[in-house]
Amino acid sequence: MNRVHQLAVFATGLVAAGCLSSAGALPPVRWFDPLPATPQPSGDRGPLVTAASHLGREFAVRIAERELAFDLQHQWIAEPRELVAMSLAGMPPADRVHVTAFELDVTVAPQAVVRVVVTANAGQEPRVVTGTAPASDRSPAAFAAAMSQALAEVRKQLIAR
Repeated sequence: MNRVHQLAVFATGLVAAGCLSSAGALPPVRWFDPLPATPQPSGDRGPLVTAASHLGREFAVRIAERELAFDLQHQWIAEPRELVAMSLAGMPPADRVHVTAFELDVTVAPQAVVRVVVTANAGQEPRVVTGTAPASDRSPAAFAAAMSQALAEVRKQLIAR
């Protein structure tokens, strides 16, 4: 490659970098509180809650049957493990709860999904409990409201057992 061609390639790279860096600032991260209004806890901490390692503060959005996208611009106020633990506070601490899904499903009508596996005693079979709630639209605020309803549904099912 001759020197003039190298300079032309370098100049083109600089111009392209300038175009990329001249884009506006990214919008700030927005935080959402999906906790349902629940009665004040009785003092019991609630069950021990763990969560799948891929579940963090960022919105997990199911975009296909086997595909999740993580939205870094919209996040929960705490990790799903903590949110589920807070929503179950006051319940008997004997159960162990593992969060396997805390996601916004847009594969069909938008909905929030919370799925947990509950293990009461070592000798009992684990039980899967799923709470779902439709979102009124695809906005982050609508998804937070739906997640609140899905969390309340999981709590309701655990109390009813």
